[in-house]
Amino acid sequence: MTSGTLLTNLLANNECDLIALHYTGFFSQHNITAMGEVIRCYLENNEASFTTRRKLFSTFIEMVQNILRYSSDTRALLKQDDEMRFGSVSFGVHAGKYVFESANLVAAQEMARLRHSLESIRRMSAEEIKQTYKASLRAETPVWSKGANMGFLTLARDASEPLQFAIHPVESSDLSAFYLKAVI
Repeated sequence: MTSGTLLTNLLANNECDLIALHYTGFFSQHNITAMGEVIRCYLENNEASFTTRRKLFSTFIEMVQNILRYSSDTRALLKQDDEMRFGSVSFGVHAGKYVFESANLVAAQEMARLRHSLESIRRMSAEEIKQTYKASLRAETPVWSKGANMGFLTLARDASEPLQFAIHPVESSDLSAFYLKAVI
């Protein structure tokens, strides 16, 4: 099974009543902007509140930034100074709630850090997430981070349920498929 098929299959098992956006392929600023426009139009047509739209756009940006920054798929493309990374993202509705899912390949040595970070956040209350988020704004960025190290906290802060994730080792590889789900 190719990694693209694996990533698509991870998102295909969702329970959404409606899929407004599903993409598997290379991520660039251009197609992220286009996907954002699809989400914006969908939300305008379905009269989502400003607060909900803000949370959804924040969630979308965090998920695709994780793919751009951390995907370890060897099929990365270069265009001038812009590196495009491979992954999958999906946006839909289930039981009246908005659902974002993403999947991408990550190096095996990243798995323990991802699992620890997400399991820690899943154990936090909404207030603890809020306090940890505020403390992280003032903290030094870890050496390994390619951003501000706020992504998972931002997702958890905006989500209405605990973040869900799964890690699936890829056969004959030092990579694993990383799946992440946020319900707003």
